[in-house]
Amino acid sequence: MGTREYVRLASIGVGLWGKRLAEGVQASGLAKIVTCFAPTRAHCEEFAQRFGCDVSPSYEVILADPEIDGVLLTTPNSLHRGQVEAAALQGKHVFVEKPIALTVADGLTVTRLCAQAGVVLAVGHQLRRQAAIRRLKSLIEANELGQVIGVEANISTSTGLHQEPNHWRWSREQCPGGPLIQIGIHHVDTLCYLLGPIVRVGSLQRRLLAPAEFADATVTLLEFESGVIGTLTSHYVTARTFDIRVIGTSANARYDRLLGLEIRRDTSDRAIRESLPIPDNNPICEEMTEFAQCIRTGERPEVGGEEATFALAVVLAAIKSATHGQTMVVRDLFGTKLQNWRKG
Repeated sequence: MGTREYVRLASIGVGLWGKRLAEGVQASGLAKIVTCFAPTRAHCEEFAQRFGCDVSPSYEVILADPEIDGVLLTTPNSLHRGQVEAAALQGKHVFVEKPIALTVADGLTVTRLCAQAGVVLAVGHQLRRQAAIRRLKSLIEANELGQVIGVEANISTSTGLHQEPNHWRWSREQCPGGPLIQIGIHHVDTLCYLLGPIVRVGSLQRRLLAPAEFADATVTLLEFESGVIGTLTSHYVTARTFDIRVIGTSANARYDRLLGLEIRRDTSDRAIRESLPIPDNNPICEEMTEFAQCIRTGERPEVGGEEATFALAVVLAAIKSATHGQTMVVRDLFGTKLQNWRKG
């Protein structure tokens, strides 16, 4: 990095989420988007004008530029493995949106390649960074809920109703599990952050209303290493829903994106519901700030390849469960490659 004032980043993908990350980079004060690339030149030019960067002719040109420190990948799922590998081989630090890849083997491979190349690999699981989730984690760790017995989580949208045949999300191969791999995986990561690793899953998945090939309604039973049992609902054809309810022996806590965070204590002689104040925070800015700091210091990001591949494995195990009609052990997807796996 030398004495550069800013970490220099390239945005690969200039759509909605590419713009969100670019806004986070601007807010960080530690990095700048210096160039961008996407297949459609007009989209790149609009992005470049908005964020004050150049337009590159190709991803390969970006990777060959010694002045660029890292790349932000907001590209179709099927491209992640190849793009991360190419960046690592050229010594570029990588931030890739979830899922890290489409298979556990590919997730493990790019994690290893980035480590061997000495480059940072960060993955876009920013929802665990929400202030309410941090507070919920502190409640659990402080034993405010007693012993946690169960968890109920829902993350759903109507996105599946609006897919077109020419979009990559239409395809079962590129978007396996539909809502589970696109949005449910966020809750998987957050639940592992809150409660530890998920060891076994059983899932029901149905194609009900979406015109695309994927299942659009999913419910998955989760068994955690700690003994906690929970459910994850993730639909792609319903009104937007985002909530997590953690159920303990002495209290329950619920976070709803619209209603906030509350703790409930309901005993035989009294019922108390307390709303907990939550400060505003910007998870995407925090994510981009951390990425820039890790590039400068060599430190490891909170969500790297290991955590992201584990979340992917839970999703893929749920898909297999729905296909085969039986519960699946998550670690079976890793084969013999899990000996030194970093959990949690």
